[in-house]
Amino acid sequence: MTAQNPSMHVRVAADALERLVRDVQAGRAEWSHPQFVRQGVDDLTRLHTAAATVLQQLAAAHGQLNRSGPPTDHTVTALNQAGQYTTTAVTQLRQARRTLH
Repeated sequence: MTAQNPSMHVRVAADALERLVRDVQAGRAEWSHPQFVRQGVDDLTRLHTAAATVLQQLAAAHGQLNRSGPPTDHTVTALNQAGQYTTTAVTQLRQARRTLH
């Protein structure tokens, strides 16, 4: 069985977030209830946790490709840093969730 291309899942998630942003900006959706905000923070925490893992997977995969030299090293470093920053965002989202009532 051939492994599937995981970038399809990333595209679906990105498209959904872009629709959310457009809908809120256009007034078709709103964060009008504290429960909506709490659920949004919970779901964004899940999203960022998964994103941090995906970034680690991307860095590992890119590092194993048959490429050598500085561009690969820079790419892997950048992906790892993005993963670290995303992990920091997860920590901040969890802190925000704890303070929501």
